[in-house]
Amino acid sequence: MYLFDVNCAVGPWPTDRPLYETVDGLLSEMGRLGIARALVSHNLARSFDPPQGNQILMDELAGHEELHPCWTLLPPSCGEMGTVDELLADMAVAGVRAVRLYPREHTYSLDDWQCGELLTALSKRHYVVLLALAESGFSEIERLCRTYPGLSLVITGTGYRQLRPLYALLSRFPNLYCDLSIFSTYLGVEDVLDHYGSGRLLFGTGLPVADPGGPIARLFYTDAPKPHITAMAHGNVERLL
Repeated sequence: MYLFDVNCAVGPWPTDRPLYETVDGLLSEMGRLGIARALVSHNLARSFDPPQGNQILMDELAGHEELHPCWTLLPPSCGEMGTVDELLADMAVAGVRAVRLYPREHTYSLDDWQCGELLTALSKRHYVVLLALAESGFSEIERLCRTYPGLSLVITGTGYRQLRPLYALLSRFPNLYCDLSIFSTYLGVEDVLDHYGSGRLLFGTGLPVADPGGPIARLFYTDAPKPHITAMAHGNVERLL
């Protein structure tokens, strides 16, 4: 069994002190932790300029087949990433199958009037979309799952005392998933497995600014059959991608 990290990044960070900044640093940390593959975004696409950060990401990941690009997107309203058709064509050429959205940090709305065209296109093509809970909220997540059923919506940063609203959404929407980066509820993984099986949780660390020991321990100390552990470790994200 191997690990596929669905939630990590490279690049300089303006505030936090990351464990690394470069791709070589990420690969070294992956080797130390036993992580074989990773879905990677670039922090410059988050904190500086998404189009330029995405291009830098592609340049830095070149030649590393174990690292899969995750672009950071903006709505098409300002033309910063071209039209939706142009953006989709660029992602197809680059082999991008997963994206991140930062509506609060980048000051835009996920409502239909600004992101409807983009989200509809991503939904039709069954993209994986990573969205931090801190960037949204459960009500907005409910609307996204309901309106865009073709999306595989992966919520990151789901932590302590959040299982009640999460369960309400998992019960209604088969296209909703959750990473393990700070999934810290006591026996929470086991409870999700009891209610929904192993297909809804994905291994993710939050590297380089989060401690990877937590999600690794949560995965390998989970009291569950090996096929469930394997699905969370790498099977689920491979299926979605």
